[in-house]
Amino acid sequence: MLRLNEMVESLKKFYEYMGSDEELMYHIRINAEWNEESFLKMQQLVREVIKDYKDKDDYPKHFVQYFMIEVPSIINIISHFKRCDEKALSEGYTDETYLNMIAEKVKQLEKIRWDFIYSLIDKYIDDNLKRTI
Repeated sequence: MLRLNEMVESLKKFYEYMGSDEELMYHIRINAEWNEESFLKMQQLVREVIKDYKDKDDYPKHFVQYFMIEVPSIINIISHFKRCDEKALSEGYTDETYLNMIAEKVKQLEKIRWDFIYSLIDKYIDDNLKRTI
């Protein structure tokens, strides 16, 4: 297990985000609503970690679990939203525009997840190429 002082800064920030009440899954489970700020923060942190681990052999286990468990769970939950919540209504959404926005967020979450999976494939390919050289 990685110690805090052995982690790259982006991973520390990601783990801090995961333990906070600003984390996307927290908003979705507790408040039953989409939180754009939390999504943007997660997206930024994930991309930073992937970039920082590009030349490392693997990712920390909890980071991998996030993409294998948390992201699919977020997608599953928001895919079942049937109407606009009160907060979104006050922001000018209708049921139709809100559900369209949620459908777009599902696509974005799936892209983030696939970007992560492709980064794993890149690690595997790079590792195997190094062995053959």
